[in-house]
Amino acid sequence: MKRFLDSRELIRRLKEGSPIEIEGDVVRLPRFSEIKEMVPADFGAKGNNELIVAKARTATWCLWPLERKAKFSVKEAEKFKLVLEALFEEIPAKPIKGWVLTTAPVDEEARKLLAESEHRVNRVPS
Repeated sequence: MKRFLDSRELIRRLKEGSPIEIEGDVVRLPRFSEIKEMVPADFGAKGNNELIVAKARTATWCLWPLERKAKFSVKEAEKFKLVLEALFEEIPAKPIKGWVLTTAPVDEEARKLLAESEHRVNRVPS
């Protein structure tokens, strides 16, 4: 499962369109026309963590692979939402689907905060 945190492996899976099963949930992926690694500064947001931005016909997906031990908190969920808003300003034609993949425990309030905007966070077993 930790392979989902390796950018090359994750990009390969996105290119293949292979479903990703994580935490008992199967996420079916669309066909992406463009997949690239970016940092938030590339589209005017703060932060230097690598993101994977994948453009599909109906939406732009933004994946944040995050390997760490400290809990994924509400503060980090808010930061991710700000990054997604900046990405939407850069690419406004399609909705943004955000997805955090982390080895850290996930604060339930952080999960709810992202789910309210139809984004997701999943814990990847290490």
